[in-house]
Amino acid sequence: MLANQIKDYLQLHLSDMMELLKELVNCNTSSDFKPGIDAVGEKLAREFEKIGYSTETLYNDNCGNSVIARSEGNGSRVLLICHLDSVFARGTDCIESFKIEGDRAYGNGVVDMKACLVNCLYALKALHDLDVPDLPGITVFMSGDEEKGSLSVLDRIREEGRDADWCLVTEGSRPGMAVVTQRKGNAYIHVHAHGRAVHAGNEPQAGRNAIEELALKIARLRGLNNYDTGTTFTVTTISGGQNRIIVPEDASFYADMRFYTMDEWKRLKSSLEQILSKPDIEGIQLSYELTLNRPPLTLVNGTDKLHKTVKESSRELGIPWLTSQPGGVSDGNFVSAEGTPTIDGMGPTGGMMCSPEEFLEISTMVPCGSRLALTIMKLGKL
Repeated sequence: MLANQIKDYLQLHLSDMMELLKELVNCNTSSDFKPGIDAVGEKLAREFEKIGYSTETLYNDNCGNSVIARSEGNGSRVLLICHLDSVFARGTDCIESFKIEGDRAYGNGVVDMKACLVNCLYALKALHDLDVPDLPGITVFMSGDEEKGSLSVLDRIREEGRDADWCLVTEGSRPGMAVVTQRKGNAYIHVHAHGRAVHAGNEPQAGRNAIEELALKIARLRGLNNYDTGTTFTVTTISGGQNRIIVPEDASFYADMRFYTMDEWKRLKSSLEQILSKPDIEGIQLSYELTLNRPPLTLVNGTDKLHKTVKESSRELGIPWLTSQPGGVSDGNFVSAEGTPTIDGMGPTGGMMCSPEEFLEISTMVPCGSRLALTIMKLGKL
C-alpha cells in the first residue's frame, strides 16, 4: 500500500528532516531581515533541484526574495503555498535557538513555517524517490514576505492560483492534525479625528475633543461584531492628545476586521462608511483609510472533491478527519478568491505561533507529510 511506503520513507528520513529544521530555525528569517530569508530560499531551491525541480527566484530589493519550484506532470496542476519569512516576537536580535524537549521542538518560526517547509520538501522527495507514477504538475510557491502580506508577489500568487486546478497550503495543521477548510478574510481601517485645542480648565467648551469623537465612534462600531457569524471589529491601537491640560486636537485609531464571506465584507464596508460619514461632535474633521487586506478562503466549485481527497488520504494513514475554520489568514486566501479549490493546514501541528514559546509536535511530522504526499498523488488521478 503506497500510504505505508510513503510513511515508512518519511520515518526513515525523520532525523534528516529534523537536522534541516534545526538549520532553518537557527537562521534569522524575520520579515525585516532579507539576508536570512534569501539564504533559506537559496538552500531550499538547491534541495528542490536535487529531485529534478526547476527553480525560479523572484528578486526584490525591499524584502526577502521569493522562490518557485516546479515539476512537470500529467496535465493537472497542484499549487503548494509556503513562505520563507517568520515573525520574531521580540525582534530580530533575539532568535530563540532550536531545541527539543520530549515530543516538542522549539525555536523562532519552528512551526510557522519552517517545519512546514521541511515537510513539503520531504513529501515531494518521497514521491520522487519512490518513483510514484502519473503525478500532477506541481508548483511550490515560497513567498519571501508573507508575514507582511506578500505584497511583493501578490500578482504572481494570483496568477499561479488561476493556473492551478488545486491548491494545498502547507501552513501548520491545527490540534489533532486538523486541516483548515476555511479562513476569514481581513481588512483594517485607520480613522483620524481633528478638532480644536484649548485649555481644559479655562474654556473646554470652546474646544473640539478629538478623543471624545473617536470614543463615540468606537462605541457604535463595536456593534458590528457578530460572534455567531464570525464577524469581528477590533480596535487594536489608539493615540491622541499632547498634554493633560489641553483638549486634544488630534486622535486616531486602527482597527482589524474579520469575516467569512465577501458578502459580509460588503455589509461591513457599507456600515463603516455610514457610521463614519459625519462626526458626532460638530466642528470635528473626520477622515479614514479602509484597506481590504485578504479576501476569505472560502468554499468554491470543486472544494468538495478536494476535501474528499484529503479525507481519503487521512483515513488511509489513520489520521482523524478534523477540520478548523480559524480567524487568521494565509496566502491561500488569495488563491481561493481566484476560484481555485483550496485547503489549508496541510503541514505538521504546533502551537504558540509568533511567540517565544512557539513549538512543533514532532510526532506529527511523518503523518502530516505522508498525508500531503498522498493527497498530491491522488489529485493527479482525478
